[in-house]
Amino acid sequence: MIRILIFLLSLVLFAGAVTYFAYMDSRITGEVFGQRIDGPAGLIVGGVFAAFLVVIYVTHKIKDIMALPGKIRAREEAARRARGVAALTRGLEAVAVGDAGGAAHHARLAQRNLDDVALTRLLTAQAAQLSGDEAEAKASYAAMLAAPETEFLGLKGLYLQAMAKDDRTLAREYAERAFALRPGAQWAFQSVIELSLDRGAWGEAREAIAKGRRNNIIPLDKADRGTAALLTVDAYAAAAGGDNKTANKEAETALKLAPGFTPAALLSARLYADEGKNGRAAKTIDAAFALAAHPALIRLYDRLYSEEEPEKRAARLQKLAEKNPESREAKLLEAKAHVLLGEWVSAMTKLERLLMSAPTSYDYSLMAEAMSGLNSADAGRVWLERAANAPRDPRPGADGEFHFTKDGWARLVREYMEFARLSPPPLEDAGEGVSAEEIRLLTAPPAPDAALEKESGAETQPQSSNIEENDTVAETPSSDDEDDHIHDDEEAERAAAAAREVS
Repeated sequence: MIRILIFLLSLVLFAGAVTYFAYMDSRITGEVFGQRIDGPAGLIVGGVFAAFLVVIYVTHKIKDIMALPGKIRAREEAARRARGVAALTRGLEAVAVGDAGGAAHHARLAQRNLDDVALTRLLTAQAAQLSGDEAEAKASYAAMLAAPETEFLGLKGLYLQAMAKDDRTLAREYAERAFALRPGAQWAFQSVIELSLDRGAWGEAREAIAKGRRNNIIPLDKADRGTAALLTVDAYAAAAGGDNKTANKEAETALKLAPGFTPAALLSARLYADEGKNGRAAKTIDAAFALAAHPALIRLYDRLYSEEEPEKRAARLQKLAEKNPESREAKLLEAKAHVLLGEWVSAMTKLERLLMSAPTSYDYSLMAEAMSGLNSADAGRVWLERAANAPRDPRPGADGEFHFTKDGWARLVREYMEFARLSPPPLEDAGEGVSAEEIRLLTAPPAPDAALEKESGAETQPQSSNIEENDTVAETPSSDDEDDHIHDDEEAERAAAAAREVS
């Protein structure tokens, strides 16, 4: 519509100009290139204007004619590029479906039709790798490093090749270079951290986390947990080297980032205890236990006040249990407090529920102590045997210490940074605990010793000899009493046998 309007306006303008020139009455006289000109002004001006338009038109056509070869070449180039892009697309599809032959064919077509080699190098490398030509793939990836737009992709390809060959030194170089080139790349960030942990380069891992935090590619809570765990590893290394001041400083810094991190809390509390600062040590344990109850904290806390009177120790254990009353460890603390106070029945009551659900050797030991206090050492022996055969607590540090190898520390750092836990959950469910029936049998009062009964019966026999000979009838126990006595003995024997079988 607009073009039609412009055409009509042009016609009106042209008609107006012709009319204007036709009605001009003046004449133009002059000499041009030695020729005298004398004529109506309208005719001469109109002729000049028409000649100007003709010159413009001819010039435009000449320009089009001169540009025609270039347009033909451009059209051919566009068609060639379209074929190259189509080949590149089909080649990438072939790589995606694992068609090595198709990928190589389309890679050659793309190289032939595309002048931009950077676009085809990746396809060539992937096709070569898919067909098993590692040398060609490596050469293609290495060639990509020369161009800024493909350098990052080339580094990733070389990194994956190095990891496939388990050449972690070379892989680390490529990952660090890629991370420096693109700090926001997630794969480069994760690779640098993983390879640093594998080598035990805790400082490099902390630097990578700090850089990732600045570039917003790691959540803040995850970054804090990872940094806290790595600081704790350095703290344990410093403590092992005798530098307790540095160790405690790094452990406290770790606790500021992750207050419930048990390894840091345990080390800091232990260092305070070594300095005789039991109050500071207890305060550190209290804060950590409130957030994450752990048996290592209980063991150290109990050792802090092992020289105190049982009543004071029991009160302290009860106070610690109140920091995290719903935890399993709090129930153990309460049971231990009852044992210290000699409240054997209360201790057994607390322990019964724990023994029914994945009991540990410590649970059995406490029950043995309670049974020994309530009855005798023999009564607790069966529980000690169970404690010796009980499965070890799978949690790191359950024995009261966090001393790991390099791989162990690396695993702990990964788990705590990623999932806020000290170790992965067990592959299998924990074994069943002791049933209520077993607990009833094992906590039953010990049966009377049959040998003692026989001895006591033998001691009473001489007294019957003192009966006067003129007594014609001696008193003998009735058959009913004798049957009851035998029945009681049999019940006791069965109970004792059942307890031995359960143990």
